[in-house]
Amino acid sequence: MIYLFFSLTAILAFVTYFARNRNVSHVLVFIYLLTTIGLGFYLAPRVGEQLNEFFFCDAIGMIFYIILVIVSLVSAIHYIEFVKDRNVKPAVQAMHNAGTIFFTGSIVGVLLTSHFGTLWAFTEATTLGATVLIYHNRNSESLEATWKYLFISSIGIALAFAGVLFLGLAGQQVKNVDFTFSTIKHLSDQLNPLWLKACFLLVVTGFSVKMGLIPLFNVDIDAKDVSPSQVGASLSSVLMNAGFVAIYRFYEAFSTTSILPWMNKLLMITGLISLFFAAAYMLKVRNVKRLFAYSSMEHASLVMIAFSCGGLGYFAAILHLIMHSLVKSSLFFQVSQMHRIFNSKIDENIGSYLRINPLGGVVMLLGFLSIIAMPPSGMLISELLMFQTLIAKSYWWIAIIVLLLVLVVIYGLAVRMLGIVFLKKHGGTINLKGASPFESIIQLSLILIVFYIGLFRPEFIVQGINLAIKSLPV
Repeated sequence: MIYLFFSLTAILAFVTYFARNRNVSHVLVFIYLLTTIGLGFYLAPRVGEQLNEFFFCDAIGMIFYIILVIVSLVSAIHYIEFVKDRNVKPAVQAMHNAGTIFFTGSIVGVLLTSHFGTLWAFTEATTLGATVLIYHNRNSESLEATWKYLFISSIGIALAFAGVLFLGLAGQQVKNVDFTFSTIKHLSDQLNPLWLKACFLLVVTGFSVKMGLIPLFNVDIDAKDVSPSQVGASLSSVLMNAGFVAIYRFYEAFSTTSILPWMNKLLMITGLISLFFAAAYMLKVRNVKRLFAYSSMEHASLVMIAFSCGGLGYFAAILHLIMHSLVKSSLFFQVSQMHRIFNSKIDENIGSYLRINPLGGVVMLLGFLSIIAMPPSGMLISELLMFQTLIAKSYWWIAIIVLLLVLVVIYGLAVRMLGIVFLKKHGGTINLKGASPFESIIQLSLILIVFYIGLFRPEFIVQGINLAIKSLPV
């Protein structure tokens, strides 16, 4: 079944690339998304099972697979409106839709593979898919951002490949070792800790470009800025999740070895430095899309900090990623609508949004409250769990630093977002036809899911996350 899915991915991507009829192109994307939904139903009763030699379905893969399907479906709906407004050429639309299929299929591979070599290959494939999507607007800015993303991401993936090679060197100590997650985890305590440290350091550095963390975060910010908002939504949600899962696989495999405290320190340092950079940039950025991109960097940092604490921090990290994916994608989707109305993404040119586009203004306001973890946002729960874990581990000074940096981020967001929603605009034309209640209702639905999680804490989510982290050390 899994090989059939990837075969269909390749076939539909190829056919879509040559489809010059706009409606046919869109239909092919939705056919593919229906295929991913069908695969999800196939996988659901098989959680915890090995599907074949290279693929399996575990709880964490299934959690982010569901998020992938939701965000991809909403993104495809929004792209239909996007091309109507901008008179996109059929060839450009065809390439974008083909890239969407390839990109989505690559992330599915990252989530479901059970082999480190295949994991690396599918992560590299996401780079190629994202590159096609980033270049959509076909202007000098998008060309520059595309080449930067392709070049720096390739360097990151090369570093991650070097990490896999170090894992291979470590595996030479044990006869008949393969690169499956289960085998490496079973034999990891027999491997040289020095090689394992080198492997994990290179993997975290290389995959940082997917999560938007230091040291390779800059190209991620540029890519989200110049690409369509739907692409920015995917990069800030499903691709970030894929980057996390890639790092998680190595962490889980090495978690029973003596390097566990060292890995936690590395993730903590990565998260803290990334959070500092995000806070610093958000104080001065005027571009709304870049503002949300740096906000994604902030939340990726919080995920790393929480995860590095272990125990309850594992739960907080995964819960935070789930809710961030829904909220941040809805905000990026709304930016597309806001750009149609004001023909600008600079905050000085945007204002009174709640009056001009009431439903869109509600999305912006509730999305802002959610992303800063205000009640009843479920993100409040994950952030409180993170601070609770930091304090339980006696990391008081780290908790204080994180709190101060988060307050700086909240201030930076509040100044921009509240001005956009409530204050008068400073000039320019307004296209009221750009408002789309249908799009805003979909975005609002994603945010309300996060509110639902915050208010009711559904048991199936709690059980799913607990199952995903069951194999990690307490």
